[in-house]
Amino acid sequence: MRIWYIFILTTLWFVSCNSQTQKTTFSHVDSLKLTQTENRKDKNTEFETTEILCDSIYNDKGYKIILTKFDPKNDGEEVNFNTIFELYKLVNGQYDLIYSDSIFNTVLEVKYADYNNDNIKDILLQNNSDVRSNWTYYLYLVDSKNDKLKKIKGFENIKNPKFQTKYNLIYNYVNSGTNWTSFYEIRKDSIIDYNIVVYDDLTENSTYKQEYRNAIKRILNDKKTTR
Repeated sequence: MRIWYIFILTTLWFVSCNSQTQKTTFSHVDSLKLTQTENRKDKNTEFETTEILCDSIYNDKGYKIILTKFDPKNDGEEVNFNTIFELYKLVNGQYDLIYSDSIFNTVLEVKYADYNNDNIKDILLQNNSDVRSNWTYYLYLVDSKNDKLKKIKGFENIKNPKFQTKYNLIYNYVNSGTNWTSFYEIRKDSIIDYNIVVYDDLTENSTYKQEYRNAIKRILNDKKTTR
């Protein structure tokens, strides 16, 4: 995987130096932040790069996100990633790479939200969506003091994630035959699933709200007993 990652980066650098920009578009990411997307191609490689300046999110820390999306050769095998995610920091007038990762995503979607109650917005990158438009994301906790990111393992398996600040819990609401909610927590660099599911049949007699409250109480009690 590392060799393939290096090959992709080398190929993208070579193409960017030897091809002309075919198309330049503008995209809206995370509400009103304007970003420029350049589509470049040659005979063997087609990819697009998107640069996002994050000063409005991280108080002029000089962060910049670059997403490089390409069309990998499948060759009958499952494609594990199709995008390179990089975070840069402006240092002495030039951008230094401080984090990179290979991910799979279907559309350009970057969100910022605090998922560990440290009052610093973390980075969510779109991963996939199902037939009912339930979306998944990769989560990177941002340590802006030390200019570091921490990827949370398994977060991309949570559909429609949201963070409950009061209880320090992750929950979701999934559209399905019968809609449902489940509950999770971040521990170190991984996701813990509480294996509690609350269903919502969307009827007047739905007990979803009461069962949701009961689930929260159960989780909080479990936390007290395990301390």
